[in-house]
Amino acid sequence: MKSQTFTLLAILAIFATTIPPTYGIMEDSIMEFLEELKMRMCHPIPKFGLPALDPLTIGHVETEIDNKYFVDFSTSVTDFALTGLSDFEVPSLTITTIPTRRSRFEIVLPKVVLKSLYTAKGSIARVVNLNGDGNADGYVENGRLAVSWIFNIGLSSVRIRSLTIEISLGGLYLNIEDVVEEPRINEFLHAVINELGIELLNDVWVEAQEKGAVKFVENKINSIIGQYSLGDLLKIIGGIVSGGGGEGGGPFDGIPPDCKEAIVAA
Repeated sequence: MKSQTFTLLAILAIFATTIPPTYGIMEDSIMEFLEELKMRMCHPIPKFGLPALDPLTIGHVETEIDNKYFVDFSTSVTDFALTGLSDFEVPSLTITTIPTRRSRFEIVLPKVVLKSLYTAKGSIARVVNLNGDGNADGYVENGRLAVSWIFNIGLSSVRIRSLTIEISLGGLYLNIEDVVEEPRINEFLHAVINELGIELLNDVWVEAQEKGAVKFVENKINSIIGQYSLGDLLKIIGGIVSGGGGEGGGPFDGIPPDCKEAIVAA
């Protein structure tokens, strides 16, 4: 998720450096690009190195966690499917290189649904035993990411400053079938997640910001775009828009815009 966020913000930054300081840069082009992307998210997009994203599927993965003090368990996920990512909406998009004005990008996911099979064996604090094997499903509603920043455009480099990131969820539901051996504890765990999960996630994000998460993201973006001159970035723009030119065609060349039709038919 972090790498996708960095890439998205870097692409927006590159778009914004294509003309002299002004307000409302290439917003129509960016929105058109995002709409074209939505219609193709059920297919891999090789030129961006993206797998099919709606549904986003994982056949099977296993992992083990053992910190010797609190958590000791092994888990696996099979037939993981995440649907709804292509339903994203962009209620706010403002790109400006005026040094006193903020650029802003806001994206909302109305509903993203999770379905999977899972196993979980082990314990938490050597008190709560995990012995689950079954279905896992859930969803998040009205997930929102709002990002704003100010561009610093020099003669030989482009950077951003004063980055802000807002993250919120409107609804959350999770059901991991029989994940805890003791039924009462299992019910309590799900009640905590489903009734207090949004508040807990908000607390986690507040703490992450206090520990410098936003500054980390800002530095990461600047490490991507700050090494290029404006001329270099113009060449990168050409690659994004045309897919590298030549016989390669555009970024979506050869990928049919039929994903929404497939979802409706399903």
